[in-house]
Amino acid sequence: MAPTFNHIHLFTTMKILSTLQSWLPELHNYTDDDRRHHLGFTWHGKDGLRDSHDMELRYTYNSERLALQGSPRPDGSWAYTEANGRVHTISAERARAFMQNTQESASLMVEMLNKLRDAGVLDDIVETEAQAA
Repeated sequence: MAPTFNHIHLFTTMKILSTLQSWLPELHNYTDDDRRHHLGFTWHGKDGLRDSHDMELRYTYNSERLALQGSPRPDGSWAYTEANGRVHTISAERARAFMQNTQESASLMVEMLNKLRDAGVLDDIVETEAQAA
């Protein structure tokens, strides 16, 4: 039995699709167990080998303000752990800079309050002193 036009057409179509498969990538999009989102493409070669290109996206949230409400670490950094297990951190350098800036602001405020009291502008001033952190 000689091949008909339909058989030749089907064979040609399959050969074209097979060739295109190595040129056109397969899209993948999923979230893994570590809650990272993956988006990418995979090319399938004629030899059965694959080339995959993947982009990982992960949402992170770190609050230095919350970290300072936690506990100091031996290296001088601070950490706070939320009830859900999320850990917020601040480095020792950033914590020191924050404390220095806060101390300077508190000292300036005390000077301003003293000047207001000396000028008689404020009657009821709460006495406070700036202390190093």
